[in-house]
Amino acid sequence: MKTGDPRPLQPGDALTLLDRATRLSVQLQSRQIGVMDNIYRGGETLNLSLNHTTASHSVAPIGKVPSASLMVAPFVVSDSGRGMATLAEVGPGRALAYGANVLDWMATGTREAQHAPLFKRAFTWLMKGDANAALPASLSFSTSGYESASVAKYFTTLGRQGVENACDIANAANTCWQKADLLVFGPSVKADANLTALVSTYLAAGKSVIYMHKNWTDSDGGRQVLRAMGVDLGGYPGNYFAATADITVSGARTAEQSLAKSDQIGNLPNTLRMLAKDSLVHDFANDQTPTVTINNIHNDLSGFDGRGAPVFGSADTELYRLLVLWADVWRPNIEYGKTLSKTGDAAAFLRAYASDSWTTYARSATTVSPKGQGDYMPAAAQSLPVIADEVVTVTIAQASGKTAIGRAAVPGKPLSVDIVEAPAGSSYGVQTSHVRTAGSPFDATYARPRRPQSFAVPLVRGKATEFVTPFGGPLFLNYSGAAAGATVKLRIKGGAKYGHYDFSGAPPSETELAEASAALLRQDFGWMTAKFVGGEFQQLVKYAQGIGDPRAYVVDGVKRVIFDTNHMANGYSNIPLTPNVKRVCDSLGWTCDGPLHRAPGVQHFVGWIATCGFLCSGNPSDGSTGIGTGWGWAHELGHNTVQRVMHMDFGNGRGCVVECDNNNLAVAQMFRKYALTGEDSNGDRTNHPLLYRYIVANRATNLSGEALRSDMEARLWGGEASAKMAFWMQLAFLYTKERQGLAQPDVATTLEYHNMLTKGDRLVANAWDAANPGKYGMNRFTDNKISNQDLLFVLSSQIIGKDLHKIFAMYGMPVSQKALDSVADLKLPVANRSFYAMAAGKSNQVVTGRWVDVENALPVYPF
Repeated sequence: MKTGDPRPLQPGDALTLLDRATRLSVQLQSRQIGVMDNIYRGGETLNLSLNHTTASHSVAPIGKVPSASLMVAPFVVSDSGRGMATLAEVGPGRALAYGANVLDWMATGTREAQHAPLFKRAFTWLMKGDANAALPASLSFSTSGYESASVAKYFTTLGRQGVENACDIANAANTCWQKADLLVFGPSVKADANLTALVSTYLAAGKSVIYMHKNWTDSDGGRQVLRAMGVDLGGYPGNYFAATADITVSGARTAEQSLAKSDQIGNLPNTLRMLAKDSLVHDFANDQTPTVTINNIHNDLSGFDGRGAPVFGSADTELYRLLVLWADVWRPNIEYGKTLSKTGDAAAFLRAYASDSWTTYARSATTVSPKGQGDYMPAAAQSLPVIADEVVTVTIAQASGKTAIGRAAVPGKPLSVDIVEAPAGSSYGVQTSHVRTAGSPFDATYARPRRPQSFAVPLVRGKATEFVTPFGGPLFLNYSGAAAGATVKLRIKGGAKYGHYDFSGAPPSETELAEASAALLRQDFGWMTAKFVGGEFQQLVKYAQGIGDPRAYVVDGVKRVIFDTNHMANGYSNIPLTPNVKRVCDSLGWTCDGPLHRAPGVQHFVGWIATCGFLCSGNPSDGSTGIGTGWGWAHELGHNTVQRVMHMDFGNGRGCVVECDNNNLAVAQMFRKYALTGEDSNGDRTNHPLLYRYIVANRATNLSGEALRSDMEARLWGGEASAKMAFWMQLAFLYTKERQGLAQPDVATTLEYHNMLTKGDRLVANAWDAANPGKYGMNRFTDNKISNQDLLFVLSSQIIGKDLHKIFAMYGMPVSQKALDSVADLKLPVANRSFYAMAAGKSNQVVTGRWVDVENALPVYPF
């Protein structure tokens, strides 16, 4: 119970731990409900409505913090379940906190007057321990970060005298706090490393403490005061964007309903009694209610680990410690898959669910299931050798995020992580795996731990952080406040090597590549990972079966085809400028390399389980398959990196929006893949013949001018996406012909157009030159506010070196007169209308096409 080391415990101790936890949960629930009942039921009809407005913050218990010495509970809970006020008993002391300046409202009668009777009962409980007691005629108070006049005025409304005890109660050296009956803090209280301990001292001495927040902004000092009460302040930006239900209690609320919302223990005692039954009868396929309270504890444990507040070694976490140790004792009995399911043995199911849920990672020992962790981790991983002591250098790609460390946590084996060297001002944490979903125990089979990836545990400089997981997994560094391209050195004791490929910093040595490949082929660890500039992936080792040479799969396949091509098409600076691109950029005065064009963020892929469908975009993007070089992963990467210059929305359902714009990048990736590997993936996705048919049909209308353009807009931009994607490639082919003078496009030169187009997009957004708008073809624009289609037109004209107004009209693009005039000001030669024809299904085989002159007549399509 002190150390969190379950190894001395025996199987027979499980019932003892459950029995103690059950009795303690009943005791805590009775105590909490008793206090709430005392305040909410006073023989008078109370109007429980309250509106904090969005100029407020949420306040809620830090977990349930259940122990014999401390009780903290939500006092006022909004209609949506968000904490509005909290009260606590800390030893002999009592505390009350609101997320809005309710004390002042009650003192002045300016707002929420209907709340005054309930507030008075809460205030009386705070001062006397009984909401029905009588307050003395005179009470002394001290304040810090809060107006004393409001406190004195509130006493007056109660018919009592409030006598201010002038005292700097935020100063640990003060000796005058003993004279005050009430200590009131507000958000202006000055933060201090000793403030939490100081307020704890006040509560331990039996003082009454109030905290009133005033707005939606944060308060470091306020957080420190609240922490002593066992209360947490919500995150940035408070309730600024909160919905009405988040900040109000409706007038229809009854006392019974409020008491129910404040009950944190809930059905936990009954669930614990169910866990003690070997012959449990329950239909989990249709009733998941017993798991709700298990999830609540799970979320609380996540909060403890996330704050770096150890569950073990604290006097105020007894219930959590009992439950975590019970989970440790039961865990070796779990066998995932096979008969473990919601329709199987109910006791086994509930015990596995609770054992999976009640774990904490910031300690030095835990237990494992010797039969493995289902499809997350094989049993063989438990025998992996660990490295006693090493320093690992991790490359940081961006200001904040998560990145693979290159070492693994072995199931059940402790490790420690210490920061040896890191940029000043940055902060870090450690976790296993960076995944979004692990499926659900309520799937057809309970196939793996309900959440096998760990919580993130903060790393503290100058102190080794203990870490252990019953499920294992690749270690990830969770970081913020860092500089892109920086490195962090970590001392890791107890980590293991596995199949990890790292190209994010210095190139890996032949030895490192050989070790990673050998580990991957052994398949004694559940996962492989790879890091590139701007991209990482994590996937099940089984998905790597049949890939052939692991190094070729990672480097020549996923890195080169998926990530490098995407970065090439997006103009990111990790792809060197080609001589052509440098020449064009220099001639235009564009800055085409450097930090402005750094990949904006690391894109993560996870090959295991898709959050939605078969492949699902996001960061991480995940899929129910291995990471490969086909259309799907290119498509998902496109979702997360596509820029506005490829996003067209003309209204009336016309344009190229989500599921079209991102595919322009996938087209580029498959286009280059054929050149690199000879594999033609999705050559029919880009439909040049259909685009040509649209042009033919448009010309056949015998319309002219704007009417002709408008007709083509309806045909193309209201038509098939495959033709829209052909449009972007036609512009790229035109670049090779008009700017570079090639008789026939090639892959490298074609993609230079995409490279400069996306660079230009970023330059207009981030390096606008008001003194020379013509640099980006925007001479008639006074600022960089420009529509997407206008941006595409002016940048393309600059890149291709021709006035493209006839080309854009041919494709029905609605370009503004301001953009047309801006390009006309450049005095560029006007590009004649031409079309690079390619056979159906061969859009990736660029050498098979031919140019067609469509300036006047429209020849028969040559394929």
